[in-house]
Amino acid sequence: MRAQQLIAMSGLPGSGKSTIAEGLARHLQIPILSIDPAEAAMWVSGLKKTETGIAAYKVVQALAAENLALGFSVIIDAVNPVEAAHDMWRQLAIEHDVPHIFIEVMCSDQAIHRKRIEARVRGIAGMSELTWAHVQDRIHEFEPWSDDRLTLDSSGTAPDTLVARAIEYVSKKS
Repeated sequence: MRAQQLIAMSGLPGSGKSTIAEGLARHLQIPILSIDPAEAAMWVSGLKKTETGIAAYKVVQALAAENLALGFSVIIDAVNPVEAAHDMWRQLAIEHDVPHIFIEVMCSDQAIHRKRIEARVRGIAGMSELTWAHVQDRIHEFEPWSDDRLTLDSSGTAPDTLVARAIEYVSKKS
């Protein structure tokens, strides 16, 4: 039986973090708890977009806590741009006495990143696709990490290779 863990993904939209999270989830057979569908469900339910940012993180935090309390591992799929978000996952892992593993995904080639954003269709009910301008605005939100983490650059590497690196990193951390 694999050791229980909390894995938190981080990175700009279109960086490849969800693709890597999905590969990890399939390999480890653990759930992904993603901020975007939680936030979109809030919008569909009538909440204003200005009211849901931190609320979506809190919903996912509550779901993660429930899964951790049941003995399951979880993967958090979120932009996680600020220290407060990093600390949320760090503290949750401490509360449940499980390792917290951070994986930051970036795309250093802006042309590739932009092409991904402009071509992607995620199909999350209630959530429109992001524009490149929106992604550019988000860059300024990012605060430096204070934790050990795996940083993956998705710009020139196949997703399967990145998933393999993430699997290797998670295995060493558990």
